[in-house]
Amino acid sequence: MNRKDIINKIIEEQKKVIESLESSVERYKVASDIDEESTHDPEDFSRQTEAKDMQLRYEKMLRNAESEMSFLEKETELSHETTENGSIIETEQNFYFVGISVPMIKLKEKQIISFSEDAPIFQSMKGKKVGDEVKIGDNKEVISSIF
Repeated sequence: MNRKDIINKIIEEQKKVIESLESSVERYKVASDIDEESTHDPEDFSRQTEAKDMQLRYEKMLRNAESEMSFLEKETELSHETTENGSIIETEQNFYFVGISVPMIKLKEKQIISFSEDAPIFQSMKGKKVGDEVKIGDNKEVISSIF
């Protein structure tokens, strides 16, 4: 499995995240756009305000997800030699991608597990090279390749 294939699988998952967020933004946009002239119930205004707040939250999450997609697209052409933002770490059991977090992806005999630099697991992997041992949960794994 090469780097580009793995990142493309992560991109597919990120597209699903973006589509879901776009749907949520649209749903809350519709809910917050009530006609003030025909509305007289204070509870309607309260629901409108709540919907607008949710719309703004989802818009912020959407902007972040789109930024992460841009990061992924740039990473398809790069490679790394140590565990850092954007690197893919291969062990006997799994592939690990540092940069964004998407749901775990099954890829033939291994899984792709992705996480951000802020995740605690990154601290145990940061700066490691091929042949180094990393502690992941209760297990110790040896890095077989980084790309």
